[in-house]
Amino acid sequence: MTMPLQCRSFLVTPAIDPMRFDKAVEVGADMGLLDLEDGVPETLKSEARRLAISYLSSSRPRGPLCLRINSLRTEAGLRDVLALLDSNARLDALLLPKVESPSELHQVEALLGDRFPELALLAIIETARGVEAVDAIAMATPRLRGLIFGAADLSAQLGVPLAWEPLLYARSRIAMAAAIAGVNAIDSPFFDLEDLAELEDETRRVCALGFTGKIVIHPDQVGVVHAALRPTAQMVAHARRVLAQAGDGKGGIHVVGGSMIGPPLVTVARRVLASVQLEEALAPVQLRAGSRSGDS
Repeated sequence: MTMPLQCRSFLVTPAIDPMRFDKAVEVGADMGLLDLEDGVPETLKSEARRLAISYLSSSRPRGPLCLRINSLRTEAGLRDVLALLDSNARLDALLLPKVESPSELHQVEALLGDRFPELALLAIIETARGVEAVDAIAMATPRLRGLIFGAADLSAQLGVPLAWEPLLYARSRIAMAAAIAGVNAIDSPFFDLEDLAELEDETRRVCALGFTGKIVIHPDQVGVVHAALRPTAQMVAHARRVLAQAGDGKGGIHVVGGSMIGPPLVTVARRVLASVQLEEALAPVQLRAGSRSGDS
């Protein structure tokens, strides 16, 4: 299964906890994210690697899966890639943390060689150097399907609060680079597990910047993120009116609902309806995967 063009939610599961590996399918997340990096203590990385590779190599049915390895600038990261190469693992995406230059993506491509030809790459931008190089990183390889913003690491490095205003510049840079490269922009997790209202607000804000999805760290966050990214009924109705007018064959500027509508807003309308179509396409896939998981 190839990675969907757009994933709204990636549910993180530490790779040391195999009892939760199917949780993304169970709760309707678009992608399950098995984590070998921050979610696993140093003393348990070897065991987590073994568990993750064993699971990814099994024949049991499951939904789309992504593996976050350790940084390729570390021994653990290199061991992660070598373990993957020595396996029969099946996965949809490989997530590289703390990416600071295009060379890291080129390195993993060289290591993969002809193996896993359809495997997508994702890059986390979570350091000042990564933000500075994000334009080049975004264009590094056709395998790259998304940029992910890592708010926690960047805020710690900068010595600023984990809040909207101090991190707005980094988010904007990442969204712009992703748009230019034609890849997805995925936002950082929201770490307050109890404040679902603020999660919804933050998701709407990043969507307005151009982000297409969000990392989630608890099953309860999945539905909130999906709802916040979903166009409202009014937006969908307006988009349909815009495209109906644009399809009259006359081109140029139209008036829809008292507003002037030109080609850029026609593009926005198409994007709104495309997001609705994506959600409709993902729903039956998730239902089938969830049914298979429940039967296993």
